Amino acid sequence: MAASADPEIVVIGCGISGIAAAHRLVRAGFQRVRILEATARSGGRIKSGRLGNNITEIGASYIHGPSEENPVFCLARDYGLLDAEALKPENQAMYIDERPHWSPNWFSSSGQRLSAELMRPAMDMFNELMDETEQFHNRRETPWPSVGHFIRSEAQQRAAEKWKDKDENTRELLLCGLSAKLKDEVCASATHTMDEVDLAGFSMFEGLRGLDCNLPGAFEDLTKNLMSELPADLVSYNRPVRCIHWNDTENGVGTVTVECDDGEGIAANHVIFTVPLGYLKKHHSTLFRPPLPAHKLHSVQKLGFGTCNKIYVEFESPWWDADCDIIHLVWEDEGDVLVHIKDISKSWIKKMSTFTVLKYCERGSHVLCGWISGQESEYMESLPEEELRSSITELIRTFTGNSAITPRGILRTQWFHDPWTCGSFCYPAVGVTAQDLENMMEPLPVKGSQSQPLQVLFAGEATHPCYYSTIHGALLTGWREADRLISHYTTVSPRPLFRKFEPETPPFMVISTGSQPETVSQPSAELTVCNVSSWDPEMSLGVNSKVVVVGCGISGIAAAHRLVKAGFHHVRILEATARSGGRIRTGRLGDNIIEIGANWIHGPSEENPVFCLARQYGLLDPEALTPENQTMDIGGHPPWVPNIFTSSGRKLSAEDFDPAKEMFIELLIESADFQSKGGEPCASVGDFIRSQVQQRAAEKWKDVDAATRSLRLCLISTMLKVECCVNGTHSMDEVGLGGFGLYETLPGLDCTFPSGYEGLIKNLMSELPADSVTYNRPVRCVHWNNTENGVNTVTVECDDGERVAADHVIVTLPLGYLKKHHQALFHPPLPLHKLHSVQRLGFGTNNKIFVEFDLPWWDANCEVIYFSWEDEDAMVDQVPDVHRSWIKKLFGFTVLKPTERYGHVLCGWIAGHESEYMETLPEQEVMQNITQLIRRFTGNPTITPRRVLRSQWFHDPWTCGSYSFPGRGCSVQDLENMMEPLPTKGSQAKPLQVLFAGEATHPYFYSTVHGALLTGWREADRLISHYTTVSQSEPPKSKL
Repeated sequence: MAASADPEIVVIGCGISGIAAAHRLVRAGFQRVRILEATARSGGRIKSGRLGNNITEIGASYIHGPSEENPVFCLARDYGLLDAEALKPENQAMYIDERPHWSPNWFSSSGQRLSAELMRPAMDMFNELMDETEQFHNRRETPWPSVGHFIRSEAQQRAAEKWKDKDENTRELLLCGLSAKLKDEVCASATHTMDEVDLAGFSMFEGLRGLDCNLPGAFEDLTKNLMSELPADLVSYNRPVRCIHWNDTENGVGTVTVECDDGEGIAANHVIFTVPLGYLKKHHSTLFRPPLPAHKLHSVQKLGFGTCNKIYVEFESPWWDADCDIIHLVWEDEGDVLVHIKDISKSWIKKMSTFTVLKYCERGSHVLCGWISGQESEYMESLPEEELRSSITELIRTFTGNSAITPRGILRTQWFHDPWTCGSFCYPAVGVTAQDLENMMEPLPVKGSQSQPLQVLFAGEATHPCYYSTIHGALLTGWREADRLISHYTTVSPRPLFRKFEPETPPFMVISTGSQPETVSQPSAELTVCNVSSWDPEMSLGVNSKVVVVGCGISGIAAAHRLVKAGFHHVRILEATARSGGRIRTGRLGDNIIEIGANWIHGPSEENPVFCLARQYGLLDPEALTPENQTMDIGGHPPWVPNIFTSSGRKLSAEDFDPAKEMFIELLIESADFQSKGGEPCASVGDFIRSQVQQRAAEKWKDVDAATRSLRLCLISTMLKVECCVNGTHSMDEVGLGGFGLYETLPGLDCTFPSGYEGLIKNLMSELPADSVTYNRPVRCVHWNNTENGVNTVTVECDDGERVAADHVIVTLPLGYLKKHHQALFHPPLPLHKLHSVQRLGFGTNNKIFVEFDLPWWDANCEVIYFSWEDEDAMVDQVPDVHRSWIKKLFGFTVLKPTERYGHVLCGWIAGHESEYMETLPEQEVMQNITQLIRRFTGNPTITPRRVLRSQWFHDPWTCGSYSFPGRGCSVQDLENMMEPLPTKGSQAKPLQVLFAGEATHPYFYSTVHGALLTGWREADRLISHYTTVSQSEPPKSKL
């Protein structure tokens, strides 16, 4: 990338996140990047040391989850820093859920050696309880406030039941074993006690696949390699920062001034702040002028930050088994499953329960690493080394019963008293939510400010929403903030690219003179593409290139159609199934045409290419073609006439419904506004709507009786379920509030295809060469950057073994399939920033259940039917027991119109896990549930459907769901990453090897057919532009 400006960027802190940010910016072409580091070294909390001749890790010890999804693993592999064991595919594929399968030795405080078999019940129960913490993820209310309270309460109860046949001594010993494991978890969370770790927030942390590994040399080798690729003068060492003055109007150039301790004032356009949370907690009041915004400061204070220290101990000979990986110490007076030490100064050593065995030791040397956390750990730092050695020696002699054991050497870490860290790493303290982690990463000034944006950006492990406390989390946040600036300064195609369609404009008028196009061409609503023969002869380089399109849905068809019309001779579509159309699929219910997949043209107007094509092919009825229909702006909310029924069999009037509906739509509109103005108060749309309804209902409906208020809240639940279907999500709690407003609507009253949506596909396909598509040909892997082939750089490997050589591949697969199969689908793997965007973007299931009746039980003018359960005034959009209550997720039906065409057919809508479960049921059971539902809500026990037909998109192996939505934490950058071709910009490899299309790659028409179609055109135009040599200022001359 070439920056369109040359901003001054100051990175504060030369830990892994600061290095990653600077590295990314420098590689992107930014020339004025400077790191200010308070100490004399790089690496921050990555710090290697020595005990005798052995390398020890003072800071970070492990690559957690060493697999293709972990950037630290990928970098270490690329720098040649890993051993052969860590590189084994089976090690990378192993999912350990943060609990490595280590071989243990157990010892008790009475000097007994305990067998692993004896202690297994304690291990199993502890692991079982830790797994169960997942059920409380993001719960508003939990029976226990913390992980510690949950573990203790449940352990005592389950021990009484599960171990009732064991003798009292064994039971007590196993409970003491649970205490030892709880101390392990205290170290893993760097907290004083697990009573400080929020139960609902605990599972926000996400593990990665792979068996945790070390760097055989030293972890510092990673930072050394990264630093070697930066300019030598980029870092100023021993340069602590006193204060960051942002919104600084005194400086005429930059809007930020960084004031250093030595008095130097550095003017900057942007500052990336990567200082540890412990330091930020302690010094925030002097570090920022003006102070941090209240909501950000509150999150800084709420998020936990504790101390976990290591004590390395070297021995002449081992006193543990040869295959031992970890040693557990069980204090036999801790059967209450507590980890509180009453007198820290006398008994701090009791907080230690674990040693891990170092496997990379010099010959003749045997080293253990002891782990200790919390206030006891902080106290340990203050002890003289001789006293520390004496305490460790006594501890080991007590537990082994061997008074001859004497350590050769000891080395401890002291992170709490390090003035620049003030501890080790962060954890979700009681009361912390996902919103706090999002607040941590929010730049200053906050969205909606009129000041220069992105003055102060925040990186570091405590700013990652799910990989906090890890090196890969810290590194990713450095990349994230660098990408935020790169995106800010990158010249991107203007938004009108997909907003206005001018048929008279040549489809590849915007030309790149380099190897990569700077912009892509403007799509035309009509497919009247000029044949390439009227262009410069050198375009023949393009028309003879081999292009493989993976997937024959609307985006794949659109791409191939565009390329063929432009004169490309070697375009081939590989389709995994036996049909074209992908998620456009028309079926029949009796004699009636129904849409299994896409239903409507959303926004049927001149700006919508699907509407223009359908009109061109004569596929629409006269009503859809009227000017008033095309100009109507419904804002995504069709003005349908409703019938509303309740679970007690009542039919409600529009007056009953309107107050809830108006409040809900008002809040949806406000939810969308946060994308542009920022400052979102909640992480998700669901959280925002519920919190706001509670507040506004108390005020607006205060004069309404309790029963009416309750009914309106139940109607809000119904509307939430409607919105789940609209977004294709399980719950609106999964839809990011900040990203919700990325979606844009088009004018026009949504319309359908009288003869089926597949008519559009058939017309487009009829204009392609007959042999363009190979059906029943799933793709196993796309091999790009393929140097084996001397001519083509991409090889598409099919499931049947065929290998198709290509110059370019356009991948149009659904995001659901990509999420599930990305690891096997690309070789080399997807770049990490692209992969993380694939993971962050949401993809859910929205199914339909078509029901035909002999007679209608709804009003003649009715267009939509809502069902409201009168026990859902808690504003819920998911059911507690999917198996028993899945039917409660179905919000109601839309009425297929006109009746003369469809008869009496309704389309039921259901999204999320309940929808996925519905797919597994026998059709007869589905019909039975639907019948009971309708009879209950109408109060009419005689209503009987004639027949039922459902869609099953989740279990379709080629889609794995319906369509995409912006998940929590998803940003516009993720949508831009989705459409980025491979290799990425800046690579020396052949450009545009793999291009990406499909609805999930459109920045604001995602989840729609027109969005999918436009992305197919976009990627075709990218290739056309790449091969065209005519400049924009010299229009093509006709050869006639």
